[in-house]
Amino acid sequence: MAKKNKKGKKKPKQQDGKNPELSAKVNPQTGSLLFQRLPQEIRDYIWTQLFYSTRFAFGERPTSRIGRVKIKPAPNGLALLRTCRRAQLEIGDSWLRHVLFCFENIAAMLDKLSTLSVDTLSKLRHIRVSDDVLMLSYPDDDVFYRLVSVLKLLPGLQLDQLTVLGGRGFQVNYDTLGGLIKDGNGWKTLRYICYSSAMLGFPSEQNMDSYPIANWEARPEYWRKPQPKHWQTVMEGRDGVASNPSVTVYRAKEPAMYGSIVDPSRRVKFEQKPHQGQNLRPDVFPADPELMTGDEQKKELMVIVKRGSGANYEEKKDSPFIESDIRRDLPDMTWKQIRALCIDNLFSDDEDEEEGWPEDDPAEADVYKDVDEYTWTPLHFNLDL
Repeated sequence: MAKKNKKGKKKPKQQDGKNPELSAKVNPQTGSLLFQRLPQEIRDYIWTQLFYSTRFAFGERPTSRIGRVKIKPAPNGLALLRTCRRAQLEIGDSWLRHVLFCFENIAAMLDKLSTLSVDTLSKLRHIRVSDDVLMLSYPDDDVFYRLVSVLKLLPGLQLDQLTVLGGRGFQVNYDTLGGLIKDGNGWKTLRYICYSSAMLGFPSEQNMDSYPIANWEARPEYWRKPQPKHWQTVMEGRDGVASNPSVTVYRAKEPAMYGSIVDPSRRVKFEQKPHQGQNLRPDVFPADPELMTGDEQKKELMVIVKRGSGANYEEKKDSPFIESDIRRDLPDMTWKQIRALCIDNLFSDDEDEEEGWPEDDPAEADVYKDVDEYTWTPLHFNLDL
């Protein structure tokens, strides 16, 4: 039964993001050159270009080993919808398909997106998230979930492009990206960006003191293979060779020019060659000198993965479990319930609350010139802060 307003009349239904009540109140703008001289398709192009240059950022950005600052969206991202009813009527909710939603961490992404309806979530087309693991604290252990598992909590997601700014552990970057290629859904194109070429160059004997994982050499998820050849094979196995999926690796031309990898003129395509000259076990590999010598490891990497033509990439509800799956470990729980149990409980007693972060910390507005620009946090460079 349709809902009624206070006078007992049925509320008009909203269709295609356009509110009929708003339509009745709209000024026809008969004196406006924009609305009277430009055809609808030109105005639609203007709205599209406006929102393609708009982003909304959320979360807490690290400023040092222990410091962080809350980030909020720039205040005027939707000013056009608030100042002109005629424009608001024409645009409806189509802006959701064009703007970039940026999240400083995975938890912030889940906080915002898990509350959306499947219908609204399915309209989002561009997301960027920083870091690639989510830590949940159980009574007896801390568990790190990769991004591929986290996306399973967002059924209905079907992005045109997902951009991931990898975390500080390049072995974990390698594993996370491999998981997204093998089991990832919710995106048509994936851009995975790393601050260092070490993600494809680290050796099996790498000292792991900076990212301790017990007996990590024996774990096959950390065994490097020549890329992107191996990942390309995985994608062809998922989507079919005839559908032409692709995996392409790019490296920045200059070391330590962070943020340059998104500029096509400042990057080059890269293909890794198999190691030759030694009869090594599959789980033993030396450092790649092309990527790890001198300043070479300071060159950013970007891996672009494109699903095959016709592939169904929507994140499905009740999809099969993957190897490490939050849904299996915490069955039938919403993100709000998971957060309360495995994150918020860290500050449940008075002592922890005193050491926790104040709820009234001021937030800084996201400032940017280009929606694609980004910065790496001090944590990525192991700075002594």
